[in-house]
Amino acid sequence: LHPLLNDKGTGLHPNCKVWRAPKGHHRRGKNPKPPQPEPPSMGFMVAQLVERQMVPAIVFLFSRRGCDKAVRDLLKASLVNEQEARELRLALEAFAQTSPEAVRDGVHAEALLRGVAAHHAGVLPAWKELIEQLFQRGLVKVVFATETLAAGINMPARTTVISALSKRTENGHRPLMASEFLQMAGRAGRRGLDTQGYVVTMQSRFEGVREAGQLATSPPDPLVSQFTPSYGMVLNLLQRYELSKAKELVERSFG
Repeated sequence: LHPLLNDKGTGLHPNCKVWRAPKGHHRRGKNPKPPQPEPPSMGFMVAQLVERQMVPAIVFLFSRRGCDKAVRDLLKASLVNEQEARELRLALEAFAQTSPEAVRDGVHAEALLRGVAAHHAGVLPAWKELIEQLFQRGLVKVVFATETLAAGINMPARTTVISALSKRTENGHRPLMASEFLQMAGRAGRRGLDTQGYVVTMQSRFEGVREAGQLATSPPDPLVSQFTPSYGMVLNLLQRYELSKAKELVERSFG
């Protein structure tokens, strides 16, 4: 792990080297940009976080399959001590008695006992709630999650890991927007527990420190209101409030 930004947070750290293609590399195809070196494995990355006491951590991936695969890849690793393992087993046994239909398959249950879990829209709500509770208690050390976890759930971590700086959408592959990056990065740091949070960006074959630095120093994207007034909305307001109050509510709905 290497620092990305300088002390002022205005640019790349002087020790942060931008990768360049080796001499003799011939750029071909529509994309002339040479690929980066292969990214580190998920197991290596998690081991680095544990060694530096940077857990609990949320690792953001951009697919459910990727989250589940990462859990399987770490199945042999145990991130908890004996006392934490006992507490996890008791919590899982109690959960299995009250919500047996929500218990995930043996791989995920075994991973949970080792302090590793996946959190995404393909998981039943009861199981996700269990993961959130155990993570807040510090028993689950690493959660692999899709970016939906970055919004609306009280689940802060000491470290957030952003596994890629681009993602697939319905309209093809695109870079992350600054607001998406900031939303995930904002999960780092637990109030009252951490003096600072850590954000780790993982190198991929097509994105490196230059792209990470641009996102980390970019201002948030402007907010675009999706509020669309309608006659029906006006009628509903007038049925519930006086005219002056209804006008005040409408005026407060615009930036």
